[in-house]
Amino acid sequence: MKLELVSHTLCPYVHRAAAMIHEKGVAFERRYIDLRAKPDWFLALSPRGKVPLLLVDGRPLFESQAIIEFLDETHPPPLLGTDPFERARQRGWVEMANDLSNAQYRYFVAPTREEQAAAAATLAPLVGHYEQAVASGVIAPEGFGLAHLALASSALRFVVVEDALGVRALEAAPRFRALVGRLAARPSIAGTVPADYAALFVRKLVERGSLYTRERD
Repeated sequence: MKLELVSHTLCPYVHRAAAMIHEKGVAFERRYIDLRAKPDWFLALSPRGKVPLLLVDGRPLFESQAIIEFLDETHPPPLLGTDPFERARQRGWVEMANDLSNAQYRYFVAPTREEQAAAAATLAPLVGHYEQAVASGVIAPEGFGLAHLALASSALRFVVVEDALGVRALEAAPRFRALVGRLAARPSIAGTVPADYAALFVRKLVERGSLYTRERD
């Protein structure tokens, strides 16, 4: 099976798909595209015009979660498991990870104190839910499943912004913060982004006028 992952450098959904391929130990090729100038060949294969797009022996699959579950089903052992309740619960936490990623990004890019405070008010309860889930074992603090994989980019971004800008966004959630640190260091997560990912992400925040980057200067 030949796999080619069509990617964008900072896309969190691409990151999840790449991390899953890495977890499975499968060789794959990667092709980056500019989402501001999407090539015709890509638009012909991706009905929604979004990345990731996975070419499986030349046949396209789109939508990150569909790609991830295809990889999980075709390359054992499965991360999702076999118990119906646990499979459903894992999928629920994937949706929570989407909410967390969006709230986190809005918090980091907020250009004013008012917008930053509003974003923080959205982010805080999500972080609280994760802290409770880790404390209760619903998300295993030392395990790795679909719910962990879905946190790939969020975990890395929390660490990048803390290291680069001194923003400690998880002080009120020590268990979740520990999990985030572990995930950010996991080879499938740390090793499936460009070597200059941290600089690229901080540059993105600068371009968006993030208050945190202006305060650093």
